[in-house]
Amino acid sequence: MLLGRAAGLTEEKLAHLADTPLPEGVYEDDEAAIVRYAQASTRMEPITDEIYNDLRAHFSEQQIIEICFTIGMSNTINRFHATFLTELDPSTRESVEATCPIPFPEQPPDTHDGSD
Repeated sequence: MLLGRAAGLTEEKLAHLADTPLPEGVYEDDEAAIVRYAQASTRMEPITDEIYNDLRAHFSEQQIIEICFTIGMSNTINRFHATFLTELDPSTRESVEATCPIPFPEQPPDTHDGSD
């Protein structure tokens, strides 16, 4: 969410990133194309011709490559943190948690006893 804010996304746009379908009138058409692509990519769903053609209607091939790379890298980093249950430092957690419309998952109890 911090990066979204830094990129200029409004709180309203951030609040609807996980909505399917996206609400009418919140995103510009080009933004909605990116969000739909990001949703499918993040959920590891196939990128349909409809999703890809929606990107093509607004962006050049080079821009689509950059969009896909950025979202793919973000997904990789997020999956890494999810795998290793990376703790956020207190100030980052406070900044993100208070305003993130997508809740943090419950943390399982630490079952690693350090014996390996």
